[in-house]
Amino acid sequence: MAPKKHGFGKRKRKSKQSGSNGVKKGKYANNTNHLPTGKPEQSITEKKDYPSQSEDSSSEEEVNPYQELVSSIKQQSDSDKSEVESDSDDLEDSNDDVDNDSEDEDSVDGSDDNVDEKDSQENIETSNKLDDAEHAESENESDNSETSDKSEVEDSEEEIDESETEQDDEDLDAQNLDPFLEHFEKEISEEDVTKLSQSQWTKSEMKIPHLGKCTVRTIKGHPQKPDNSTDLKKMHVKQSLCNEVKTTNIKHGSEKGDLSPLQLMVFKILNQYQDLYYPCRTQETGEHLRLVYCLHALNHVLKNRKRVISHNTKMKLPGNEDKDYRDQGLARPKVLIVIPFREAALRIVDIMISLLKSDEKSMVSNKKRFYSEYKLDNTDQRRGAKPEDYESTFTGNTDDHFRIGLGVAKKTLKLYTNFYASDIILASPLGLRTIIGSEGDKERDYDFLSSIEMLIFDQADILMMQNWDHIIHLMKHFHLQPKESHGTDFSRVRMWTLNGWSKYYRQNIILSSVSDPQILSLFNKHCCNYNGKITLHRPETKGSISQVVVQLPQVYHKLSCSSYSQLADDRFNFFLQKILPTHKDPVLAQTLIYVPSYFDFVRLRNYFVREDLSFVYISEYTKDKTLSRSRNQFFHGNAHFMLYTEECIFIEDLKFEELNTLYSTSYHCFLISTVNCAIC
Repeated sequence: MAPKKHGFGKRKRKSKQSGSNGVKKGKYANNTNHLPTGKPEQSITEKKDYPSQSEDSSSEEEVNPYQELVSSIKQQSDSDKSEVESDSDDLEDSNDDVDNDSEDEDSVDGSDDNVDEKDSQENIETSNKLDDAEHAESENESDNSETSDKSEVEDSEEEIDESETEQDDEDLDAQNLDPFLEHFEKEISEEDVTKLSQSQWTKSEMKIPHLGKCTVRTIKGHPQKPDNSTDLKKMHVKQSLCNEVKTTNIKHGSEKGDLSPLQLMVFKILNQYQDLYYPCRTQETGEHLRLVYCLHALNHVLKNRKRVISHNTKMKLPGNEDKDYRDQGLARPKVLIVIPFREAALRIVDIMISLLKSDEKSMVSNKKRFYSEYKLDNTDQRRGAKPEDYESTFTGNTDDHFRIGLGVAKKTLKLYTNFYASDIILASPLGLRTIIGSEGDKERDYDFLSSIEMLIFDQADILMMQNWDHIIHLMKHFHLQPKESHGTDFSRVRMWTLNGWSKYYRQNIILSSVSDPQILSLFNKHCCNYNGKITLHRPETKGSISQVVVQLPQVYHKLSCSSYSQLADDRFNFFLQKILPTHKDPVLAQTLIYVPSYFDFVRLRNYFVREDLSFVYISEYTKDKTLSRSRNQFFHGNAHFMLYTEECIFIEDLKFEELNTLYSTSYHCFLISTVNCAIC
């Protein structure tokens, strides 16, 4: 029974006497903090000094409200017993004395009625007090248990039907058809681990409808083909997500609302927890693919959360205290999505909000702060018209230094949560590099990467233009032994996590608009999902180099290199010794040097400064005024060399006419790079 709205603590207590056994009670100040109706998190049994409000405060003792309530109930019960005994004596006397007057009988009956009415009223008040006290105790006990519980996904703000959750998990276990359970509950053998560590894959070529040709690698005998089902519910997608897929798809560019054949086929592959390298991302399919992996990530997190809560419920049942439930990792974060710009993070959060918004009870915390930091006004300050792909890539907030944690519940999305209280992490490579740090840094943290079960790289081609070394550095810090426990219950950690096999269970998804050797090297070397991986092939297209009208001589220099680690030094020394000396002559002025790597650019710029060479430079960090001045000096022949970075051309808002003028001005152009140097 819930306490009354006014609460018995807000009423001014009066001294109450019950017969000769009545006890005078103290009067308390109007303090609602000690009552269950004020703040349920404070225990009613907590000892606290309450100021007395009576005039004779010196004669009255300060008593705990709960103790006072118990004593009053006991005294009330004693008085009730004495009154009942007196009533029974009166009835016996009336039976013995049959010749008494009728007036006496009426008076006795009237007194009995008054006593019964009084007893019933007092019993009601007593039961109300008992109910209020029990309700307060139950609330305090539940609050204390929720505070002490260190489960990584249990959320006290949301009510969950535990019986339904338990029954659903039992049904899934019985059917053994859910890909989530099949993938993460399976214990791989030592033989499989040996094959995965030595990359002993069985390759096969196949053609997938709506995707085209692909290469399937698996340690099993036959590759796993996507099923023919089109119903998301039959694919074990949460019902709350299925209800919002159509609405969300319409908001993000789909006309009909249902998943397109491309979306459906990609989701089937992801739902089977296979690795996927998709190098065919376009402007039209970008948003559709983003919806697919957001749906898959939310479905994975909600299933994991539901399973942990179900096991928590079973462990509280009598006789299940000693049962062993392995359903957690070394840290709470399960999904990491690496994206280039804040605009991409904004779109992902919007999709997740739409998918989780099943009714009006849905809630998003810190939403206003998120939009203020990630949403950019429509004030476009770029000069001139740009091509369509440029507009789609660089629209919105293009800041590349960010990271944010998301906590997911059934109808709640929490933004800006601590990494160790988050289910999903959205971050850029630079944002992750600054928190991971390097060897020797005093403050660095990478424990949150120890139990990542799903890794998604969206727009990997743009990530290459930022700094691919950050991605390689990130891949080296997955599934390392944490330095701290972070509240982990090691009795619930999966055995394959304790064995150090987490990387064989992690699903890796890479989406790109180009097929590049560096991305393919990352996928082949660092992605080793035991369930197999699929590499899609781009359709063959005709090149455009044959359409060049003016004959342009191209000279390629081959250099010898002993190892990949010495490649940067050998290339730099070869350029300084073999190429640069022949172009210092004034006759060969206006030479443009194009450098793809920013590290090579800094190294070359410092060398030019030390040698006091005539040069200007343009990089992605050059201000607009300096950029215009450098281009003007090079155009009029005031600078012998110009250093130009690849990312600058990719990011800076230069007109194509200006770029054509820049290239036509230079008599010689050198590309400081190595073709096909990645190890595949």
